Amino acid sequence: MGADPHSFEPRPSTVRALAGARVLFANGLYLETFLSKLQAGLPQGARTVLLAEGLPNLLCLTEAERRAEIEQGLQVHRHGLCDPHLWLDPSYARLYVERIQGVLSQLDPAGQDFYARRSADFLRRLESTDSEIKACLAAIPPNRRRIVVQHDAFRYAARHYGFEVVGSLASFVGQQRGPRALSELALRIKQEGVQVIATEPQFAAGEARTLAEATGARVITLLSDTLTPQVPTYLELLRFNGMNLCTAFAR
Repeated sequence: MGADPHSFEPRPSTVRALAGARVLFANGLYLETFLSKLQAGLPQGARTVLLAEGLPNLLCLTEAERRAEIEQGLQVHRHGLCDPHLWLDPSYARLYVERIQGVLSQLDPAGQDFYARRSADFLRRLESTDSEIKACLAAIPPNRRRIVVQHDAFRYAARHYGFEVVGSLASFVGQQRGPRALSELALRIKQEGVQVIATEPQFAAGEARTLAEATGARVITLLSDTLTPQVPTYLELLRFNGMNLCTAFAR
């Protein structure tokens, strides 16, 4: 909890703890740059399952878009050309759960009924949370559902919930926009009537607050990669983000 996958480095004790594992689940799409270090701790014959690999409708940069980001002073997202933050769209989380259930049932056939029950229970709660967020956001006019984010991680969530990410302060954490690109983003915020800028608690918020002061936008907090003591589970993360967005857009 609280670890940022962009900068996470597994401790030796973490690697040693994998010595008895039969499977390691990871997101994939180059999110976990530390994955090979974890795999080094796995016993021979253990599997690594990349949950995001091969799923449909991934959001990926074209070569032209990659070049445009460089010209605008942005570094291409270090994870690769495809956005790896699929779990912020609950429809992908459902696919993750189904994959996990299938793999565990293969490895432990005696437990497949247990895994099926746990999966079904989680998916019911996921559906309920998702419906609550959708209903709240649907009541807000589309032209008020616009946001600038600190870290370009929310495009799947935006597509699923029907809000628009107008821009981001960085394509990758620690890689900030140049002054010209930041000025252009401020102008776009004003032109498109963006009222909300989202920061994340594990990153410095100075640029976001400066941009908010220059444009009159409000600053809110969203979570993407990191849980917190106050938001300790995935379902609570979804609800935290959804309600923060709904409240901010409605003001």
